[in-house]
Amino acid sequence: MNSIDIESKKFLGQPKNFVSIFNALLFDGQQVLKPEYLKDENSELVMNVSSKHVDIIKRYEDGTYLDLFVIESQSYVDPSMVARVMEYESVARMRYIRQNFKKHVPMHTRLPMILTVVLYVGETKWNAAKRLSELEIQCH
Repeated sequence: MNSIDIESKKFLGQPKNFVSIFNALLFDGQQVLKPEYLKDENSELVMNVSSKHVDIIKRYEDGTYLDLFVIESQSYVDPSMVARVMEYESVARMRYIRQNFKKHVPMHTRLPMILTVVLYVGETKWNAAKRLSELEIQCH
């Protein structure tokens, strides 16, 4: 891990900074998400996803919502980044299902939303796909 990655992780590890990114993206900067509802997620679900090098995962739980917010700090252009994000989110969802839906899925139970943000801090312009659809072959 290089010094930019380390500094990014320190900065984003602060709950106020972490939640500010999601408030900016989801709520045009309004302070809807509150830092006090962020929790470090240490479940088996997160340990498995984190082993694939996700930088920061926080659980947001305010009594109404249960969501996972993920920030991946990326210091170099990775052409497979959008596919990696899809993999992280799929692994997290499958782990959640296995842990919580033992025999059947209760009608009132929902999967937590998993929102991943890739924060690119490299020096060159990002020239890889930003959406999964950009990697897929289009049939015409």
